[in-house]
Amino acid sequence: MYRLVIVDDEPITRNALKNFISQNCPDYTVSGVFSDGRQALDFLLRHPADMVITDIRMPVMDGLALCREIHQRFCNCILIIISGYGDFEYAKKAIHYGVSNYLLKPIDFDELLEFLNSSREKIDLVQEEADTSLEDTELFFIDLMMGNLHEKEELRRRLSSLRLPSGLDALPGAVLHLEFSGGRSSWKYGRERLSTAVLNTLRMSFTMYDVYLATRTETHFYFILFGKDGQEVTLQPARVQEAVLANLGLSCSADFRYRFSGLYDFAAHQLPERVLSPLSISDREKKIPAGDDVVIRKAMDYINANYAMDLTREDVAGAVFLSSAYFSRFFKQKTGMSFSDYLTTVRMQKAIELLSTKMKINDIARRVGYQSRNRFFINFRQFTSYTPTEYRRQILRMESFPEDSEDNNETDNS
Repeated sequence: MYRLVIVDDEPITRNALKNFISQNCPDYTVSGVFSDGRQALDFLLRHPADMVITDIRMPVMDGLALCREIHQRFCNCILIIISGYGDFEYAKKAIHYGVSNYLLKPIDFDELLEFLNSSREKIDLVQEEADTSLEDTELFFIDLMMGNLHEKEELRRRLSSLRLPSGLDALPGAVLHLEFSGGRSSWKYGRERLSTAVLNTLRMSFTMYDVYLATRTETHFYFILFGKDGQEVTLQPARVQEAVLANLGLSCSADFRYRFSGLYDFAAHQLPERVLSPLSISDREKKIPAGDDVVIRKAMDYINANYAMDLTREDVAGAVFLSSAYFSRFFKQKTGMSFSDYLTTVRMQKAIELLSTKMKINDIARRVGYQSRNRFFINFRQFTSYTPTEYRRQILRMESFPEDSEDNNETDNS
């Protein structure tokens, strides 16, 4: 399901949009409805959305200001602006903030429906790219923290392959550690959402720093903070705790585990054991020989048996008794693939097997672990260069089934 937020100070418009989307767009869920931009922004900090539909003229924070804030903090969110005819020129200023569409009042709901349907593939592609980028960035910081990047050339090569600001390597920084214990159980939205919410909180509350998620376990989160303009990180842990409590309603402990003058300085020094201990760098991990493939085979077996579930990297790491941080690096080192790439490969191979049966394509998508039908179509095309229907017809030489064409409308026509 794609999460959508509606922002408009007119109750009639808010309700009309919510009712229309709920009745006509089964792939979307309206996760929040607000009368001004400030309320919406506070909500988005806790509950990231895939799309925001906002009026341009509102009290407290108008739509233009809201789009600017969303663009800066939630760059993967699709934005739609609603405006009256007289405000259209003002609304067009939002093009600088990545707005995807403008709707004039009174709203043409057929136009809105067409846009929502056409946006599903874009949302999936953006999320796919974001997931890959996040995993690559996290792997980089994991290697950095675990002392696996000693050579400057290797460090430069890895940095250049990531979407990180130029000059980041020369900035001073610090390793921030947060621990959520009992309070974390009140968080209802899952580990991935929590890490995103905390990251957004840090970036919004402390704009003088560039903040990145380094790695996480069940209750421990590590972030790397870089001081902008060459300033050292002087943030007090108590301020971090206050920001998390105020914005997310969660209690945590916070402390800075390590400070560095630049990434080369970071890479050149062995981190103290107290930095790494909560990452569960266990004796078992230290004793795994570099050539030992038993752990990798067990991890692959676990993925092959559970690919249809909502499987995470932490799930697989736990199944083979490794930390998520160690598992990420070890798995990619031994297989040449990230966990997410391997999981996608397993799912696609199983989908190809099921296409030779009479199972409906929508059912195949769910059977191999996809809650998003559109993401399944995108991944399948990337993997095979065909849509599922095309694969049945051209590769398997099977007669198409009545529902195949309907299932793939958005993919075949793109």
